Amino acid sequence: MPEGGLGAEFIKFFIQVVLFTLTLALFEEIGMRGYLLPKLLSLGRTRALALSGLVWATWHMPIYYFLAKLFPVGNVLLFLPLFYGSIVAAGFAYGYLRLYTGSIWPGSIAHSVHNAAWGTAGAFTATSYPVIVNLYLVGDYGLLILIGVVIVAIWLGHYLRRGMDEARSSAEVP
Repeated sequence: MPEGGLGAEFIKFFIQVVLFTLTLALFEEIGMRGYLLPKLLSLGRTRALALSGLVWATWHMPIYYFLAKLFPVGNVLLFLPLFYGSIVAAGFAYGYLRLYTGSIWPGSIAHSVHNAAWGTAGAFTATSYPVIVNLYLVGDYGLLILIGVVIVAIWLGHYLRRGMDEARSSAEVP
């Protein structure tokens, strides 16, 4: 049980979602899915989503390089594939939301919920092997997160496929 109790963790979660949605996640979504993704659609939807996801993952690398004390990565040979896989898969999920709705807001909200959720979920994790569990299994880029994001991206791609043939502005959304 977290020190502040369940209520404190859920309040912290909702505050983080609001703050992330209106700041960091929103700015990333404006750049990656609002600007870059529509520019890449001439390559085809799948290639555009993959390339924008790779650009987005690479954009995050300096954060982890310069802030390695705050965000430990463990073994780089395990971290890099998990990191790139998770970010590219999330890029597909957020990109599908962008293409279907014509808006960056659904992706920004989903992005901020992800950012807040893994931190909140970590407060409920107790283990004798924190590096294995918190970095490689359920951390921000853990194996279980990667699998979950891939499942969500596949489901969204299948569920929303008819409305994503091209990027739309919010005025064109039904």
